[in-house]
Amino acid sequence: MTSSQDPSLRNTTDRRQFLKSAVLGASAATLGGLSLARGAHAAGSDVIRVGLVGCHGRGAGAAHQAMLTGPDVRLVAMADLFDDWLQASRKNLKGLLPDQVQVDDDHCFVGFDGYRRVIESSDVVLIACASKFHPMYSEAAVTAGKHVFVEKPHGIDPVGVRRMQAACDLAKEKGVSIVSGLQSRYDNGYSECVKRIHDGQIGKVVAIQSMFLRGPYRL
Repeated sequence: MTSSQDPSLRNTTDRRQFLKSAVLGASAATLGGLSLARGAHAAGSDVIRVGLVGCHGRGAGAAHQAMLTGPDVRLVAMADLFDDWLQASRKNLKGLLPDQVQVDDDHCFVGFDGYRRVIESSDVVLIACASKFHPMYSEAAVTAGKHVFVEKPHGIDPVGVRRMQAACDLAKEKGVSIVSGLQSRYDNGYSECVKRIHDGQIGKVVAIQSMFLRGPYRL
């Protein structure tokens, strides 16, 4: 059976449908992931204690996103080099999720050793401070048997990269996780979109233009 539709129009329709499906798929994957996460947390009775190291911008955003995965996720400790950043983030996060932000004054740590106190207080450690400290803080958290979310980059010099590699090896031995902050790389919709582009569904790619206009992270 043959189609009476002009092949060129059919190709255009197929490509439009693909792009539309990719956008909708990304939204569905995001919502679906949140639903699964909420269900998993609701099935248990244990609270997941989250600690944040690096409270400005991306750090506050990471903590907010972590708590959105389920009501049993609680922010219990925060550390930063600057008290004003820490207090501003705590206040803003408390305003957004008052029942889940449970950071008492004695769990606000200021200074270079604050990360150690956060690790002691938490089940999951979010690391979003200056890049120089990512390997050292990740290593300390894994050594303590804690799960880690760490923003990129994971090392800014050969020594730091090797230290992070060793931390990843140790995490495997201890059965804990190190998750990298790589934005859309984890999104099912984006992954499927890239796969289909590689499969040639939009034809030969001859040029790419990308723009990302925004200010600092704000809550």
